[in-house]
Amino acid sequence: MKQKIIDLFEYRQFPHLLQYVQEDRREALLEQLIDLQEAVYHLDAVLESKWDLTDADFEPHWQSITQAVIDTGVDPAEAPSYLSNIRAYLKHEMFLRDGIGPHQLDLEEYYFYKSCDVKLTRRLIYENSIELQEMMNLDDWRYFDYITEIDDDTADIVEDHDSINGNGVAFYLYAHGHEEAVRILEGFIHSAKAQSQASLAKKPTDRWLTFINSTAERAYYDTSALLGQLKSVLLHQEIEIAENKTIRLVAQAKKLNPELT
Repeated sequence: MKQKIIDLFEYRQFPHLLQYVQEDRREALLEQLIDLQEAVYHLDAVLESKWDLTDADFEPHWQSITQAVIDTGVDPAEAPSYLSNIRAYLKHEMFLRDGIGPHQLDLEEYYFYKSCDVKLTRRLIYENSIELQEMMNLDDWRYFDYITEIDDDTADIVEDHDSINGNGVAFYLYAHGHEEAVRILEGFIHSAKAQSQASLAKKPTDRWLTFINSTAERAYYDTSALLGQLKSVLLHQEIEIAENKTIRLVAQAKKLNPELT
C-alpha cells in the first residue's frame, strides 16, 4: 500500500510541494500524510468490501482519518471540517446503493469530490508552508485534479471491473456507448486544460500558475491517450462494460427504486 501512496503523491506533485515545507518538518509531515492516505484507503476498502453498509461500518475509519489530520498540526476542534469533501465523496459512493450511478450526477461535481483525498493532502502541505501560502492558490489545482481523476478511472477500468467501485468512466461507457462516452470525457478534460490555460493567461508571469498549467497539460495528453486506447484495452481483456460488478449492482438497486427510472 505504501508504494501505491508514493506513486499517487508523485503523480500529484506532492514531493515538489513538500520542498517548500521547512526542512526539519518535511520528513515527519510526509510520513503523517502517508498515514492519512492509508486511513483513507481503509475507508475505501470498506466501500469495496460489501454492498450493504451502515454508518457504524465507517465510524472507526472516520476516527483514524480525523486523528491523522490532527497529527499534521490541525486544531482538534477544526479537524472534522477538513473531512467535508471526503464525506461528500462517501455520499456519492452510497448513492450507488440507491441505484444512482456517477453518470446521473454532474460530471464536474462528481470528480471534484472524487479528488477529496488529493485536495486534503495538498491543503495540509500548504498549511505547513508559509512560502506556499504566500505564492500559491489551492484552487488553481482544480483543473489538474479533474484531469488526473479521469486518468485514474480510465487506468483502473480493468481492475475495477469485478469490484465494488464507482468508476465514472465505466458508467459513462455503459450509459452512453463507447464513442459518445469518450467524446464527453475528452471534452471534459479538454475544457479543464483550457480553464487552466485561461488562469495562466490572466497572470502570465505567475510562477506557480505556469508550473500548474504545464503539469495539467502533460496530464491532459496522457489521459487523452488512455481514453483513446480504451476500446482496444476492453477488447483485449474481453470485458463487457454491462458486466461490470458495480454497474450490475446499481441496476439491481434501481429496480428496487422505480421512482428513479
